Amino acid sequence: MGKDLNKVFQFIDGTKAAQKSGNKNDPLSDYIAYEKALDMEKQLMEVIWQTRGSKGVATFKRMRTQATERDRQSKYADIARKNKILNFLSILLGLGITLGGGGLLIWAAIEFKP
Repeated sequence: MGKDLNKVFQFIDGTKAAQKSGNKNDPLSDYIAYEKALDMEKQLMEVIWQTRGSKGVATFKRMRTQATERDRQSKYADIARKNKILNFLSILLGLGITLGGGGLLIWAAIEFKP
């Protein structure tokens, strides 16, 4: 059941993000998906309210906020790691080009010495 709920939340978050981003590919289906996601979220909150009460809803909202924050932090960490790798590779490429060019100039100076 946890995996199914996770899929529901991913759908809800994805449709909310798509609605906020203003993607204009298909406004009608985007709107329908957005409204469906809101309805699903509302129904889930009602189920939690009926089974666990206000403390359950508060706990659920807190856990949901924490999960969203963890996802955001992991995305930023992935981007930071990717940027570090790209920076390292670009430095290596720059050094390779510089040393290769310098070596080529030295070789040309020795080879074509009058």
